[in-house]
Amino acid sequence: MNKLAGLALLGTLITLTGCEDAKEVKEETKEKSAQMQEKLGDAWNEVKETTHDLKNDESLNELLQQSKAMGLDIYDDGKEIAIDAWIKSKEAAGELTEKTKQKAQEIADEIEQAREEHSKGE
Repeated sequence: MNKLAGLALLGTLITLTGCEDAKEVKEETKEKSAQMQEKLGDAWNEVKETTHDLKNDESLNELLQQSKAMGLDIYDDGKEIAIDAWIKSKEAAGELTEKTKQKAQEIADEIEQAREEHSKGE
């Protein structure tokens, strides 16, 4: 019986120890969670402050305005270049068309001449 009572006492002790460990783990988890919440809050506040500082930074605003103006200038220049290239391509296509017409006429004349020579030979 003593062995049975000893085993029961040992089981109770293990259970109590397990409960105590679980309670400690739960408390540690709560503490860690609170610490993480605090760190996240601090990080978020730092982001908000940095964003506020950047919005109010005159040099940054000037840089943004300069970048915007430069982008518009580049856009305008690119548009002019594109229009010039389009006009030149149309002109080149017209020249090509004229050259193609001339070459086609030359070939047609050669074919006509070959027919005449062939007809004379018969």
